[in-house]
Amino acid sequence: MQEEGNIYTVLKNSSKKYVDNFEVIKGELFYFAQNEQEGKWAKEIGIKVSPYIVIDGELMSSNTNLDLMDEATGTIIIPQAVTKIGEGAFSNLEGLRTIVIPGNVKEIGKNAFRSNTTLEKVIIQEGVETIGESAFERCTNLKTIELPESIIEISRQVFYDCINLQEIEIPSKITKISNLAFAGCNKLTKCKFRGDRVTEIENGAFYATAFTEFNITKNVETISPTTFSYNTVLNNIKIDNDRFVYEEGILMPSNKNNIIFISQKYYQGKTEFRIPEGVVTFRASIANLYTIKKLIITSKVSNIPSAREFLPSLEEIEVVEGNETYAVSDKCLYTTKNPKRLVYCVSKDSEINLNIDVETIGDFSFCGATNAKKITLPDSVKTIENQIFSYTMKEVIIGKQVNNISPMFCYQRYNAKVTIDSENQNYMVENNVLYTKNKSKLITVISQIKGKFILDDKVEEIFTNAFYSQGEMTEIDFKNVKIIGYEVFYNCNRLTKIDIPNTVETINIYAFRAANNLKEVTIHKPENTIAGSPWGNTHGLRAIKWQP
Repeated sequence: MQEEGNIYTVLKNSSKKYVDNFEVIKGELFYFAQNEQEGKWAKEIGIKVSPYIVIDGELMSSNTNLDLMDEATGTIIIPQAVTKIGEGAFSNLEGLRTIVIPGNVKEIGKNAFRSNTTLEKVIIQEGVETIGESAFERCTNLKTIELPESIIEISRQVFYDCINLQEIEIPSKITKISNLAFAGCNKLTKCKFRGDRVTEIENGAFYATAFTEFNITKNVETISPTTFSYNTVLNNIKIDNDRFVYEEGILMPSNKNNIIFISQKYYQGKTEFRIPEGVVTFRASIANLYTIKKLIITSKVSNIPSAREFLPSLEEIEVVEGNETYAVSDKCLYTTKNPKRLVYCVSKDSEINLNIDVETIGDFSFCGATNAKKITLPDSVKTIENQIFSYTMKEVIIGKQVNNISPMFCYQRYNAKVTIDSENQNYMVENNVLYTKNKSKLITVISQIKGKFILDDKVEEIFTNAFYSQGEMTEIDFKNVKIIGYEVFYNCNRLTKIDIPNTVETINIYAFRAANNLKEVTIHKPENTIAGSPWGNTHGLRAIKWQP
């Protein structure tokens, strides 16, 4: 007979705690051993120990756990021992069609089911509380999602780009609709709030959705001005509180000091948009008001954070007399107070020599200069922000004082020639790569990479977004790199494997975010000597291999 205290004794005593660790999966009875000794005892008496990896209740991302999918039915069986579905556990899993997540699971981790393009239906049962960031992002065939009342948190980008999702019901315990939660769900026509606890709707939460009507419930206090950007049909907004007003196609807070949403349907056919009197901050999107040719900025407007949501086809900007913050010169809108900032240029000239002594070239500031092929920036410029050029731009000349260039400044403008004054002490361009002056930091690659990219021997840091959306890059040689920054390989979708040399000391926790096909990251160092694994990799820990 087995010794006292072993699994035989446990079974004999029928302790529920241990009986619950038995489960039939795909027709076989498995015992989920809680430690190595339990596994040994089970094997001694001929009980099959589960091969599935569950650590402290977390179902880990591993190739073994992918076998939990029944290929015949396209479903996944979640073991009873699981309280959390781990980061990236079932992402990019071909053939998955339906998921039932039982109530013993309290948390669905980041990227858990991301990019499952065959997934059609998700049923989350009562008991589940949290859905992690990007958990169902880019599940492009997902049509139905059932959320229980137990859900207390829906994290950012949860259903981002679920382009076939048509309806959603928000559980009554939810208090916030997070950033980009339903962005890109361009067939989403209905959103029902079961309760009224939501107080905040964050940036782009319903970006590019298809609502014709929307109900703002009684406890909503803040709505981001990008919440409904690129919704082309929304025109009927019902408001159950006194914090917001919807008048003449414009949604505003009740004090009318900023604009949350402008209805394209209401403004269809109009050629002029005048910001209402009293508005101070203007962040709302006019990018889908396609017939608008003229923007009028009224006297109280003093804060336009970005031109990201402006129309490329704008032909004229007027600033009303009495506005002390903005002015227009040579069809360029800029701030008049130091440090001066270029906001937006609508010149249709092919060559622009900017004669305004601005210090900052703002986000998207030349995207309205739709004919510009060459742009010369003044020597006063010190900062260059994101995506400043239209697709026509062929050449830009940057002066000697620039000391802050966003790695996204020339995003996907691969035909551009960028020249930096030789006297500039901060940056240099060599072979279409922007570096800091001593080449220790790679800022961005201006040309499109095709195939393998080899870093310069001097580069020690790959900066934030350096290879953002380099979709033709297939390999990278890191050489002597020590630091890999934030979202460096975002949307590098032909990158399937990389080797991290032992020189690397730091990897940002989101370094591999949205590198959707990066299935193998081999790190030539002892296990866990670099913190943050799996660094946002959509495949989770199953993609990470340590090889000292």
